[in-house]
Amino acid sequence: MLGKTLVTHQSGADGLPVNAVYLVEKINISKEMYLSLTLDRAAGCPTFIYSPAGGTSIEDVAEKTPELIFKLPVHPIDGLNETQLREAATNLGIPDQADQIANMFTKIYECFMARDCDMVEINPLVLTKDNKVLAADSKVTIDSNATFRQKDLADQEDKT
Repeated sequence: MLGKTLVTHQSGADGLPVNAVYLVEKINISKEMYLSLTLDRAAGCPTFIYSPAGGTSIEDVAEKTPELIFKLPVHPIDGLNETQLREAATNLGIPDQADQIANMFTKIYECFMARDCDMVEINPLVLTKDNKVLAADSKVTIDSNATFRQKDLADQEDKT
């Protein structure tokens, strides 16, 4: 794989060169879920989109089982509240991990706001066999109009 070109839906038809391969710790996964935070222009606020069905394309989930897609708009002044966060844990099917979900949503929201994010996506968000909630894979995009404020991030961008 190293030194070759990888073609995916995200890379486009020409693909991108593979300059590095990352090895990561194996996770004993009990459940896969989906979580993202993006700006909902219609609602005029950041909105969490989450689902108990993760590890697959969220577009497929929305098409086949739209009842498994949940949205949580974040009021720009009031922010997140405990009731909404506990409801999210229940909707994800892991009410016993409400404290971990509240912490995860809060940290993602803080990052989103501080770093001028367009999107933070975790897929899959996982529950491990020892009942820990972890981000197993994620993608973060920064508003290109805000790179002057996020120069340290812009300097780290790897286009390969």
